[in-house]
Amino acid sequence: MKASTIFASVLAAVATAAPTGTVTEKRGSVDLGAFNNFAFANQDLQYLLAINGFNLQAFAQLAAFNNLNIGGFQELFVSNSFSLNDLLQLQQIALLSQLGGLGVFGNFDLSALQVNLFDFGLINSIGGFNFADVIDQSLAPQIQAVIQQTQISAVVFKE
Repeated sequence: MKASTIFASVLAAVATAAPTGTVTEKRGSVDLGAFNNFAFANQDLQYLLAINGFNLQAFAQLAAFNNLNIGGFQELFVSNSFSLNDLLQLQQIALLSQLGGLGVFGNFDLSALQVNLFDFGLINSIGGFNFADVIDQSLAPQIQAVIQQTQISAVVFKE
């Protein structure tokens, strides 16, 4: 067998095995209005978003391009609570956003990925512990000033 025949056979095998979809191919749509346009209703969560600079556009792109089911996070954006569960959800969003921004998920279909499955079981409602009770309300103007200074514009996601 000639070298050119072997080379052509290898290229043909690689071409047929390569995935046909690309990251730029939109698979789904994200209704940002249902997520309060990724602006937290809770000031303390807005503050954490502002100082940490989470890439929520990468998070939205995971939903649109990689079929990540982000419906379980909707309450986090529209609720005015600040509990341990909220912090854990925010951590999941931050991690997924960072990995998505790095391109780790590539062409993976994330529809089977189960996120937001924390179950504290019988641990005396620890997940619902409200951190707002331990935050000094006299700090609210300073928190708001930081949010405004580092205001992250709403996620703009064009279809």
